[in-house]
Amino acid sequence: MKTNTIKPIQPRDRLAQLDIIRGFCLCGILFANLVSFTGFYSLSLIEIQQLPFVDRATLFLIDWLVEGKFYAMFSILFGVGFALQHQKFSNIDRNEIQTSFKNFWIRRMLALLLFGLLHIFFIWHGDILTLYSLLGLLLLSFSSLNQQNLRRWIYFLFSLPIVIHLILYLSNTHWFWSSFSQIVSELKTSLGYSNQTLLELRTSNRVQDVFFANIMSAIPRPMSYLQTGRIPEVLAYFLTGIYLAQQYLIQTHHKDSLLQLPGNRTLLKYLVSGLIMSFGYAYIKAITGSPFSTSLLGVFQGVLYHIGAIFIALALLGYLFKPSQLSHSILKPLAVLGRCSLSNYLAQTSLCVILFYGYGLALMGQVAFTTILGFAVAILTIQYYVSAYWLKHFSQGPLELIWRKMAYTEHQHSPLHSSKNRRTSPLKGQ
Repeated sequence: MKTNTIKPIQPRDRLAQLDIIRGFCLCGILFANLVSFTGFYSLSLIEIQQLPFVDRATLFLIDWLVEGKFYAMFSILFGVGFALQHQKFSNIDRNEIQTSFKNFWIRRMLALLLFGLLHIFFIWHGDILTLYSLLGLLLLSFSSLNQQNLRRWIYFLFSLPIVIHLILYLSNTHWFWSSFSQIVSELKTSLGYSNQTLLELRTSNRVQDVFFANIMSAIPRPMSYLQTGRIPEVLAYFLTGIYLAQQYLIQTHHKDSLLQLPGNRTLLKYLVSGLIMSFGYAYIKAITGSPFSTSLLGVFQGVLYHIGAIFIALALLGYLFKPSQLSHSILKPLAVLGRCSLSNYLAQTSLCVILFYGYGLALMGQVAFTTILGFAVAILTIQYYVSAYWLKHFSQGPLELIWRKMAYTEHQHSPLHSSKNRRTSPLKGQ
């Protein structure tokens, strides 16, 4: 019997694998973000080449093994979450599912957009939540597609970053891409910051300087996302998550579906291929000092980056989703971080701002890049114990609880049928 009751997922019904992978992604995302917080992207090529060997080796390893891979996995999980939420709504009357889910998802994305805007303007310009929320709204247009059409869209969207890069190389349209930068230049002048760099503003001990630096970094960010192909790429990852959820989680409705994942040999091929391509990307970045350029070498670097990240992300997801991998004790604590993924992501950047920005400890540009490992381990350790303590008293992280409250209506929280008539989905969602 179908029910009109839609409730947030209970802790006992969560898929532990997804929480573990979310926690795993948070670790990698922190490493990647620390490269920015420690001041790498403010260095010139000459300054990069003059760094001690251990610093350059640390940066190379992060570019090779981390950059692009963990945000790719996190984006895929976002698509998985969309598919599982949509499946959960299939337990209400068929005539109501589309309207009910659409309204729920719009509220959920608008709430995430609010978090993202507050984050990008008041904490850190490198926010990803704003992009996730806006592209997340587009997922409603793909909810009714069959798997064949989903695959077509995935291939098409994954090809767009490379096509855009080729267009940049072959055409003379730099004026278009730099149009937003001109707005920033005029804004800096009007605010009296014309003689100061964004790095100087971020390392200022005045809160208002950092605030305006975030605004001036946020303005050209959409154009940067378009130029580097981030927008179609993230949407492609979202659709990949929907496809994988439909293929391996929703259709079978039981844990044996995990055994249908690609075999270890196939996953190893993905992993090795991705590592080879990502090594090439990291090598080019090491000799040019840039993650993106419009030269022919830059186009080749972009191809290596995009395809390498896809292969490694799919391989790691496959390995981490296998039950045999979950038995390893080192993975289980990651679920604690994963259950509070939104709270921990925002806490990570907030802690880094306090550590590295001028109104905090002002460590940006003052510490060796080898310290990234120490900072990451310290932050993740703190977050693990804080999250574990919080989860002893609450079902989700603090921001997750707020997000849930904003997404579900009172009607959806309240049962419309007695408990004896209420039936839960055979699929455990997120």
